Amino acid sequence: MNVLSWWRKRRGKKDCLLCHGPAVSDGLCAGCAADLSVLHTDADRVCPCCGEISAGGTICGRCQQKPPPFERLWASAYYEAPVSNMLYAFKHRADRSMLRPLSAVMLNHPPPWLENAQADCVLAMPLSKPRRLFRGFNQSDGLAEAVGKRYGLPVLPHTAVFRRHHAPQSTLKQHERRKNVKNAFVLNNQHVKNRKILLVDDVTTTGATFEELARTLKQAGASAVFCWALAHTQLKK
Repeated sequence: MNVLSWWRKRRGKKDCLLCHGPAVSDGLCAGCAADLSVLHTDADRVCPCCGEISAGGTICGRCQQKPPPFERLWASAYYEAPVSNMLYAFKHRADRSMLRPLSAVMLNHPPPWLENAQADCVLAMPLSKPRRLFRGFNQSDGLAEAVGKRYGLPVLPHTAVFRRHHAPQSTLKQHERRKNVKNAFVLNNQHVKNRKILLVDDVTTTGATFEELARTLKQAGASAVFCWALAHTQLKK
């Protein structure tokens, strides 16, 4: 720790989590917060249904031909540094200090359709029991709680959904992902019947996991499903 950092800590002032300069809000300095805002997605360039690139922000041809099982999908930022680095530290190094700034990335750039969606509850993308035990927590729980608190929505308990264990989606190629999550979820119907559910996850790539859980929720009686991810990453085929 340098002398300046030591002095700020003695004065009760915190350092930026990324550059260690004086933090302003959400654990970041003004400069790092501005760097994060550059990664915000543009609603005028993505399909409101699947979140993929679409000129003018119109519904893409694929979604017109075959609508996804959810109503809308939005990612607040692109999965690039420093967001990707922060998520890695949060998920794989259990650096809980990253939750606050990562939540801020979402809350500062919410879905343009959120108000009209009229969701009545929030559900974090569940982890399988072995992965939750290995990691010690579900990274999406904290994001879902932040969203629920901001918009006054109840967060469904993680016991509402059971997720079967399978290979991590991040290790698979595009054509393997939908097969990998097929029939991955089992629901407790009483939590979702006739509800408009806002699903929250940290990262989406192909949307396959969102699709499978949304399909399962609809089959269990949910009236609508909306998806909100912190970040969107491009998949190498």
